[in-house]
Amino acid sequence: MSTIQIDPPQTAQNLDEPASPLAALSTEQIEQLGREFDAIHDEVYADLGDRDSRYIRSTITLHRQLVLAARAMLMGSRRKPLWLGGTAALSLAKILENMEIGHNVMHGQWDWMNDPDINSQNWDWDTASPADAWRHSHNYEHHTFTNIRGKDRDLGYEIMRIDPHQKWYPVYLLQPLYNLILMGFFEWGVAVHDLDHGAIHSGEKSKEQVIEERMELPLFPRQ
Repeated sequence: MSTIQIDPPQTAQNLDEPASPLAALSTEQIEQLGREFDAIHDEVYADLGDRDSRYIRSTITLHRQLVLAARAMLMGSRRKPLWLGGTAALSLAKILENMEIGHNVMHGQWDWMNDPDINSQNWDWDTASPADAWRHSHNYEHHTFTNIRGKDRDLGYEIMRIDPHQKWYPVYLLQPLYNLILMGFFEWGVAVHDLDHGAIHSGEKSKEQVIEERMELPLFPRQ
């Protein structure tokens, strides 16, 4: 009769010290994992071509057409159908620009095209957070130190407790409430998050530097 070994329940002590999944791998296994990741990268890169460049260019064109159509409809927004259609079109345009275009272009996903405009270093987007600030907080901090407490500030955006290893404070009881508020002002939440006010306390930034960066935020997001 076979037996199943059940790990002991986690205690407060070992919750504070989570083990790295890589700790169970040997050096040879880690190197093999790296080679497999490189193989996936090479396979995907070799498949890139005209089909992909047509896709991103057509998506950018679609986004611009949606914005124009939305603005035209909203000029007659006293009529409910035009208001609904314009709002829906502008919402879809914003989603396309932020998630499918801006996010991916600024990640460098399309740099292989060598297009001077569709380029991770030159692209800007229509949102409250400046492109340079977002590239630092997202590309560097989040994707270099993904889900590492104290390194990845996207882990709960410093206002949400989403990991059992995060220290609990009573203010987290209000998470459902201020998450609803954040939904309505998300791009501004990201912009303020990118400023990293906490860096003042760590000495990485001066108050003057944060104020200067804050002045770069548009008074109203460009539409």
